[in-house]
Amino acid sequence: MLSLESSTSRMSNLARQEMYFDRFFSLDETIEQIESVTAAELSEMANHLFQSDKIAVTVLGNLDGLKISREQLVC
Repeated sequence: MLSLESSTSRMSNLARQEMYFDRFFSLDETIEQIESVTAAELSEMANHLFQSDKIAVTVLGNLDGLKISREQLVC
């Protein structure tokens, strides 16, 4: 909601919605749709997207001997 406060952000949001959806979604509509998502739906999507046999990790910085096994990556 805060990102829609400037004129530039608001106009960019309106243009993006028009290009992608051919309509404008009001802030109330967006909040209503976000709040309608259930924990079960979120869990189902996470299980579909995050498959343990396809997980990878990238670590940047001083690793100081850090070792991560595939078992530690399983969600």
